[in-house]
Amino acid sequence: MFRASIFIKTALGICLVFIVQRKTLAQNNRINNTAQIWTEVDFLGKISQKLKWQCDLQYSKQSEYEALDFYNHPEQLTIRPWLHYYITPTIRISTFFGLWYNYSIDAVGQREYPEYRWAAQLQFYKIWKRNKISNRFRPEIREIKDREGIFETVFRGRYMFKYMRLLNHNDYDKNSWYFVFQNELFINGGSTTSGFKAFDQNRVFVGIGYNITDDIAFETGYFNQFQHHNHDVNFDNNNVWQVSLVFDNLTHPAKK
Repeated sequence: MFRASIFIKTALGICLVFIVQRKTLAQNNRINNTAQIWTEVDFLGKISQKLKWQCDLQYSKQSEYEALDFYNHPEQLTIRPWLHYYITPTIRISTFFGLWYNYSIDAVGQREYPEYRWAAQLQFYKIWKRNKISNRFRPEIREIKDREGIFETVFRGRYMFKYMRLLNHNDYDKNSWYFVFQNELFINGGSTTSGFKAFDQNRVFVGIGYNITDDIAFETGYFNQFQHHNHDVNFDNNNVWQVSLVFDNLTHPAKK
């Protein structure tokens, strides 16, 4: 009960800070609203008892400003392979190298360009009863192609707080439902392509997950992305329907 109270206070504190921060940042600036759909399929497997691989495939579409037709324009395609190493069952380090391909959307001022991204990640887990909290830290190096066709190196820092709670089972096994809440803050290192404002974006997700089997999970919910424009003082407020499918334990260590 005490730990649950700490979580509630922490989550409410994060939401309050974001609301205040958002109002402060967007004061006297324009906020453009879009509707989007983000889809993701993740594949995971074990290499050894402590080492796992993962590959994410992501595809998103979006509307024009102040419109609801979220399936109007292709927005982004992502391919991202990972390696995860569990130092302990509750501490994990990870790395990935992936491609983000951004489609041209003239109506919202988005140009067509590729981005290659590398990152290291540290994640801490805390589990008690049906509750799971994680804190994730991720510095990433982005290679973004500019309008002249030259790749520019950009640094970005990310921190995510995530809470999950099982609703009908005590484990993430077949037919279990769970609740998800997360908040992630992005800090921009500054560059010609990404702009020189420290605040890059903030993402909030609230959703529900269902384990179809012990190793296949479906997750969906509302995702809000509040993002600063790179080269002006305005913001995009992206209202996203997110749909994810996860296939775990596709490979196992060879038995000796």
